[in-house]
Amino acid sequence: MTLRTTATLAAGLVSALLALAALRGLPFGTVLFWFSPFPLFAAGLAFGWPAAAQAVMAGALVAAVSGGVPGTIAWVLLFAMPAVLLLRLALPATPGAPLALAVPFAMLALWPAAMLLAAELAFAGQPGGFSGVLHAVVEQALTRMGAPSEVGGEDFAAMMVRIKPLAFALWFGVVMAMNASIAQRMVERRGLLIAAPARWSMALLPGWYWKLAAGVVVAALVVPGGAGFAVRSAAMMLAVPLALQGLAVVHVVSQGRPGRPLMLGPLYVALVLFTVPVGVGLAGLGVAEHFLKLRGGPPRPGTGLTPPED
Repeated sequence: MTLRTTATLAAGLVSALLALAALRGLPFGTVLFWFSPFPLFAAGLAFGWPAAAQAVMAGALVAAVSGGVPGTIAWVLLFAMPAVLLLRLALPATPGAPLALAVPFAMLALWPAAMLLAAELAFAGQPGGFSGVLHAVVEQALTRMGAPSEVGGEDFAAMMVRIKPLAFALWFGVVMAMNASIAQRMVERRGLLIAAPARWSMALLPGWYWKLAAGVVVAALVVPGGAGFAVRSAAMMLAVPLALQGLAVVHVVSQGRPGRPLMLGPLYVALVLFTVPVGVGLAGLGVAEHFLKLRGGPPRPGTGLTPPED
């Protein structure tokens, strides 16, 4: 059995088991769940995106046997399919050429937004659409926990429903970007990286993304009802790459400074504990980066990267 075959099978197996650890409620399962995309990214960066796709097929068999169909679908939609898609978009056609990060960076928001719209269509026949179903689920969870139904005279479940899509998209973007970056570093150290290494902290959004985001924001202001919930949520989701861009600014600006760990550590803790307000602040920093070039350096055309420092 070749190294490629062994690595591909192992990547699918480990990725599926990491996801199932959380779905089965195992100790530290939630932490392991965050690293489920890592083996898929590692296999793809070392042997090409087809290897990652084959790993997904192997992992789907394991997940179906161990976790059943619902667990398999959750793993495929949350991690497996987007990981393969990101690799397909990022890996160059010519071995050794730089990774193209612009479109994959945009996909960190477009994939969750597509899942949201698909859910809205799937639950269109339910009262209130997807937002109504989500509201009922959150309300039941709050009742089981004994939490108050109102906060400051406002429906607490409705408040949660409004921020859930944004929180999910931000979580998804951070997890995927983190795992891809760690996988690149590991594969590069072993001399297996099939593309020129990229500085993930210097990724830029494609030019068309800003027009798309502006169009969705305008639509969110005029579309009413259940459809309005989907469009408003999609608009918030499209701000996630801006938050990641803001996070990248913090990484670049703090590089080489003695207090860097004391700056980044509390920031990530705050991002976990106060996802929405911290995410909004980072998104504002990301917008400032777009206009002020806080990270410095002109973009390299077509790649979404800035040139490496001398």
